[in-house]
Amino acid sequence: MAKNMELYNKIQGKIKKNLLKPVLFFSKDYPSVIFLFVLILVGAIFSPVFLSTKNFLNILWSVSVLGIVAIGQTVLLITGNFDMSVAYTIGLAGITTVLSQITGADLFTSVFAGILIGGLVGLINGIIIVLTGANAFLITLGTAILVYAVNLILTQSKTYYASIEEFLILGRGKIFGSIYYSVLLFLAIALIVEFILRKTTFGRSLYIIGLNQRAGRLVGIKVNAIKISTYIFCGMTAALAGLVMTARTGSTVGNAGVGMEFESLIASVLGGTSLFGGRGGTLRTVVGVLVLGVLNNLLILLNIPYEAQQIAKGTVFLMVVFLDGAFREG
Repeated sequence: MAKNMELYNKIQGKIKKNLLKPVLFFSKDYPSVIFLFVLILVGAIFSPVFLSTKNFLNILWSVSVLGIVAIGQTVLLITGNFDMSVAYTIGLAGITTVLSQITGADLFTSVFAGILIGGLVGLINGIIIVLTGANAFLITLGTAILVYAVNLILTQSKTYYASIEEFLILGRGKIFGSIYYSVLLFLAIALIVEFILRKTTFGRSLYIIGLNQRAGRLVGIKVNAIKISTYIFCGMTAALAGLVMTARTGSTVGNAGVGMEFESLIASVLGGTSLFGGRGGTLRTVVGVLVLGVLNNLLILLNIPYEAQQIAKGTVFLMVVFLDGAFREG
């Protein structure tokens, strides 16, 4: 009898373990999906307007700028790097575009100038980091301060307004009168970059560099060139986000993107991209961005005080860092 009970308990234990294994695997690899589901459930219960189509479209619109920045940050994180200058690059791109329009540049030229200046900031970051081997956090933080100074010099702390009406469509225009172009732009970039990461040699090289740079060099990967190119891409995505933000308001602000350097990191890591490199993807980042958007929307709908909102966001950030470290060790 005792042996039968022991055998029964063993069988039950194995069954429970096998049933829990998929759950544990899913929660480890896709925590953002679980978190998003929980937030949606809470919103559905406590807010009568949360599940409305209008509210969902507003969430997508509100996170599209952050999402574009987070895609660039994700690519960097996969290689084991990150960029703290993206916030002020957002402002610089908008300022460059608007000032170009004021001085007589056409729509294409002004937009090109804005994106180009973002790529230039990324190029500077990449070259300094590659040549010095210095900490990416410190280098890009220094660049952020310099870029902000440039923003103040260019604007003389004044507000300038876009002079080309068509430019505003980038931030305010909708397709079928409902979905903003900026949302489609965000999702399109995410899909294209995801394809590059998964299906091309260049994309796979990013993961190898993030896991082991030395091994990457041994198999012939041009590590330094790829690092610089990822910084350029990150700068350009930040610039594109800056153009969208500027097109929404129609005016320039030197510190337009302040806070997005951290939020883009949170969104990327929450989506499953590791702070330590070698793991992640842009479609996962889309989910991470949605988590932050839904959380922020829910806090506003529930009339949570601003101080409590900041506590909630800070808690999410600490949780993300903790989980990333725990799963890395695991």
